Amino acid sequence: MLDVALEHVTVDDRLRDIALTFASSTHTAIVGLPASGASTLLRIIVGEVRPDSGEVRIGARSVTMLKPNRRPLLSITSRIDAPRWSVGHLLVAAVRERSLDRVDRRHEYELAVAKWKLNDLVERPIRTLSSSEAAMVQLARVELMRPGILVADRVLEQLNPSTAMDLADEFYRTLRVLGTTVISAPSSIGELGLTDRVVVLDRGRVAQDGSLAAIYRRPTSEASARATGEVNVIPVTVRGDVVESPAGAWNARPSFQGDGIALARPEDFSVAAPGEESDLIFGIEEATFRNGRWIATGILTGGINLRVALPADFAVHKGRLIPLRYDSSRFVLLPAKPH
Repeated sequence: MLDVALEHVTVDDRLRDIALTFASSTHTAIVGLPASGASTLLRIIVGEVRPDSGEVRIGARSVTMLKPNRRPLLSITSRIDAPRWSVGHLLVAAVRERSLDRVDRRHEYELAVAKWKLNDLVERPIRTLSSSEAAMVQLARVELMRPGILVADRVLEQLNPSTAMDLADEFYRTLRVLGTTVISAPSSIGELGLTDRVVVLDRGRVAQDGSLAAIYRRPTSEASARATGEVNVIPVTVRGDVVESPAGAWNARPSFQGDGIALARPEDFSVAAPGEESDLIFGIEEATFRNGRWIATGILTGGINLRVALPADFAVHKGRLIPLRYDSSRFVLLPAKPH
């Protein structure tokens, strides 16, 4: 398998001096807020956008000037570009991409149809499939082709979160076994947990690069925090060793003075035990149940929204006042960006 590298790639104001290497047989997710440049980066690797400067390499070979169909990789989105074909026709064409004899091709085809539960779909035209059916067909097609390098752009974006995560888990585990190098723009934050590495882009530059766990716990920018999970962005003012905020004040030794922000995850807050002193009185405005817990939203002084994670068995209702505790050492303090 081959590495993929971007060497000081710049594209007008969308990407600036991007230098990244994607190691073979690993899965890297490219994420960022809207207009971060994530989609442009994928299109450069695929060959749909040519950089103004810099090089794209696959292995030792520069592919910067090669057209998309000349590059040794497979690029997919949620859309299948064969609307007049049947599912069976598409899958047969996929397995024919490999050097197999007729018996082995038939065997691989039947395994993929069974694995992705496509038996009732093989005669159906692609254009008649639902979003979830099309996603399963697309994933089966990729597995049959067994690409060495896969660039996947929001393949599961039209599916409900539960279905998308089930399919993503099966799909990316399969590609890991096959040794495929995967570079993806995920359809949801949940997919990041299936990757080896996360690259966060912010306004055309790499804001942070590392494991999901490292970026989630210690984001170096608001963009990194928002791209990797739910986060509270709380305005703060630092005077000496005292941090003042709408959520209260605490002692710290940040690297700046004056205005800034505190990045706090919903789980950084907890309900104070009976008789325990609280750091904050929180009033629930609304709540949603996600991933086995409540995410409750309330409003602090100055109209600042605060999102707090509460246990599944917690009695949640609008207007309830809750005494909260927090560990300010878990907050990430960053200086305000210059205007």
